[in-house]
Amino acid sequence: MGLTDKERETYESMWAVNAYSDYSPGEANLPIFLDMVGNMRGTVLDAGCGSGKGALALQQHGFVPTLLDLTPAGLMDDARHLPFIEKPLWSDLHRSVPKHDWVYCCDVLEHIPPTFTMLVVSRLLEVSRRGVFLTISLVQDQFGVWIGTSLHQTIQPFGQWKEQLSTLAPIYECRDLIDTGVFLLIPPITHD
Repeated sequence: MGLTDKERETYESMWAVNAYSDYSPGEANLPIFLDMVGNMRGTVLDAGCGSGKGALALQQHGFVPTLLDLTPAGLMDDARHLPFIEKPLWSDLHRSVPKHDWVYCCDVLEHIPPTFTMLVVSRLLEVSRRGVFLTISLVQDQFGVWIGTSLHQTIQPFGQWKEQLSTLAPIYECRDLIDTGVFLLIPPITHD
């Protein structure tokens, strides 16, 4: 079984646990995103969308969301009308995902295997015009034990995330919230 299949199986098992969808990082972190981007609206790619609650909240605030995740297993019924792309975040996104004004990626990078985290950020930058918003948990997860595995594969301190991310793109703003790092990256200018 390849990495993508293994990860898909893990999250299909995790989404079968009802409590996993009770909390939505995408929904919870929306006020920080709105504070950072001000009144600039537009299209937004909710990368690692999970239940879709974050995308629905973005839509209520004037954004036009597209959902992207490894599996639609966690999508709540209310979010199923939104455009959904089923792909691993480390895949070659720019070939099949149109550019969006914003990429919104909450509580996802720590779930990615360590060798793929910066590749994922690079892929997200390729499909963003204005910025990539990231929230990254800096602590171990509490849900993986329910299915016998750790979900947070890449745990590192805020400073280490900041240093690594700054090698890929300018950091417009960042915040250390003790157990979570928040970053808004500005994509490098490309001529496409």
